[in-house]
Amino acid sequence: MAWCPFAHAQDAFTFVVVGDTQTDGYDWSINWSVFPNIIEDMNAHDPVVGLFAGDLVGGSSSLIDTRGQWQDFKDVALDLTGEVLPVVGNHDVYPGVGTFAAFADEFDWLPSDDSPSNQQGVSYYYDYGNTRFIAITSDLQVPPWTGFTRPSLLWLDRILTEAEDMEHTFVFTHHPITFSTETNVGGTDDTFWQILVDHEVTGLFAGHWHRYQPSQPGGGGDTWETIIGTGGGWIGFDPIRPYQQMHGFLAVEVDGANATASFYADVDDDGHFDDLMDTYTMASEDPAPEGLVGRFSFEDGAITNTAPAPLGRALGGALFGGATLEVGGLDGDALQVAGEADYALVGGIDDYTLALNKDVTLSVWARLDSLRDSTWANVFLCYGTNDYYLEDEETNYTYWLGATEDGRLMMYWEYLDGYNATLYSTEPVEDLLDTWHHFAVTRDLDTQEVRFFVDGAPLGDSVTFDTNPSGGGRGMLYFGSDTEAFVGYG
Repeated sequence: MAWCPFAHAQDAFTFVVVGDTQTDGYDWSINWSVFPNIIEDMNAHDPVVGLFAGDLVGGSSSLIDTRGQWQDFKDVALDLTGEVLPVVGNHDVYPGVGTFAAFADEFDWLPSDDSPSNQQGVSYYYDYGNTRFIAITSDLQVPPWTGFTRPSLLWLDRILTEAEDMEHTFVFTHHPITFSTETNVGGTDDTFWQILVDHEVTGLFAGHWHRYQPSQPGGGGDTWETIIGTGGGWIGFDPIRPYQQMHGFLAVEVDGANATASFYADVDDDGHFDDLMDTYTMASEDPAPEGLVGRFSFEDGAITNTAPAPLGRALGGALFGGATLEVGGLDGDALQVAGEADYALVGGIDDYTLALNKDVTLSVWARLDSLRDSTWANVFLCYGTNDYYLEDEETNYTYWLGATEDGRLMMYWEYLDGYNATLYSTEPVEDLLDTWHHFAVTRDLDTQEVRFFVDGAPLGDSVTFDTNPSGGGRGMLYFGSDTEAFVGYG
């Protein structure tokens, strides 16, 4: 395969993305049961480019063995109809010194004339029409694993600056941003992500965690991060979320200023990764839609999102503990959470659409029969999670609405590595107990103000804050409780 250094004509096109094509423990190099079929089904989309976000193979401390494993990867990947553009991951660099040179030798079609020092053919860029793809390694560490060297940020900034007249830029590496306590590239406040945000990069693709997880982490921009480590690596790690931990690939359609990503998997178990699981808009020439993202009803024994398309998704919910849906609401049925372990949860493959870390209005009709003596006790709703990593950006709470023991409303969120922002209404709610009320809160990132409302009227003065929320793409929406790990605390 030869690399063509000239720009192609700017027509609508599709490229495909996947990471972590390595063995899941049953093979030596790649996942032979998954990866060849993914390539076959990628080709059905007629891709012009394929991005492979690291951990191409299982790896070995022997450079000879690693090269042999890369050969297996190439034997499969080069059946792709488009250009094959890989970047190394931590499994690829187990041999240490000499790995980069060997990688450049094995993948000799990759661009090498403008790379960071000592990363020729390892970090590089590739232009197709009016789009630039940038591969930058996040795995510069050398055994015995005494530390990490940061990616070549000056080079990245220059390459993005030179592409400012292009319609789209996409960056791919191995380590995600949002796993901010286990990463080589920092969180949303660090230089790597801020370079992407400053240059309005359309999307960052990463692997490392064997799941599908898109999100817009924030940090001052609208750039997407999509974790797409689903090419074959082991997907059995706890806590299991089947709708995230499935093998598959991303197909991105680019048409002028528009870019739409779709995730395909094999849910019917026929060996073909042709089942469309999720679609989201990465960029559009039209203004982003505004309006209801979630409007949840509790009628007829079901938790249903009735918010209209395109923002509303068909995200349903489930009851836990002793939670029930019963007659007795203000108008119709209501969710009843009488015990401290009762709650309802909304989750699914596209629950990231509820990770509202920007301007937001939250509102709920509720009747409180009692107030518990705890800061975190009386929760109306919240979005977040506490699994695997408790304090990093991907698990952050992006919003929380509840009441305190003295009758004030409370809004809460997290930023960076789980730092807290907690705000309270300046006045308590009168006649709070045993009465239906409409509670609401608004958050404005430009003015950095939160305003609380009860029954349509302002509840005291606006409250200011210093730091905007970030991350949160792995969360779920909870009604009547804190997240699953802390059920019973509130």
